[in-house]
Amino acid sequence: MEIVLCAVQPHLAAAWRERIGADLSNCVRVVEGDILSLDVLAVVSPANSYGFMDGGLDALYTRRFGPQLQQRLQRMIREQANGELLVGQALLVETGYPPIPWCISAPTMRVPRVLETAEPAYLATRAAVRCALDAGLERVAIPGMGTGTGCLAPREAAAAMAWGIRDALYPPAFPASLAEARSF
Repeated sequence: MEIVLCAVQPHLAAAWRERIGADLSNCVRVVEGDILSLDVLAVVSPANSYGFMDGGLDALYTRRFGPQLQQRLQRMIREQANGELLVGQALLVETGYPPIPWCISAPTMRVPRVLETAEPAYLATRAAVRCALDAGLERVAIPGMGTGTGCLAPREAAAAMAWGIRDALYPPAFPASLAEARSF
C-alpha cells in the first residue's frame, strides 16, 4: 500500500517529512498540492461523526463528487454505525467518480470544533489506514488530519498522524497492563 500525505501548506509537508521515519519511508510519500488531482483509489475525509460534508476539505469533496457522497455516507452511518461514526472509526464510501472511486470517512471530531489534543488525529489516521488495508486499496491520499477546523499545529498533527500510520501498518501488542496502555 502507498499512502500519499497531501498538504496545501508547505509547513505541514515539511513537518510530515520530519516525522516519517525509515520504517514508513517505503510506503509513505509527501506531496504538496490538490488532493483531488492525485492518482489514488481513495481520499480520506477528516469529517465529523455525523457525515456532514459542507465545510473545509469536505466541501471540496462534495463539489467534486456531488451531494450523493454525503447522502451515502450518512445512510451508512445510520445503518452501520448506529447513527454516529465515532472518532477512531472509519467507513469506505463510493464516490461515483471513476478517477477516485472511494472516500474514507474518518472523523477527527464529533462535531466541528477546535481540537485540544492531537489524539483525534492519531485515531482518525489509524482508522483510515486500517480501513484502506481492509479494503485492499493500493494507493490512498490523506490530508492534514485536524489541521483545518481542528486548528492543530502542523508539527503536532504530523507526529500524531505518523504514529497512527505506524500503528495501523505495524499494530503494537495488546498492553499487558493499564500502565503500559498509558505509555502508548
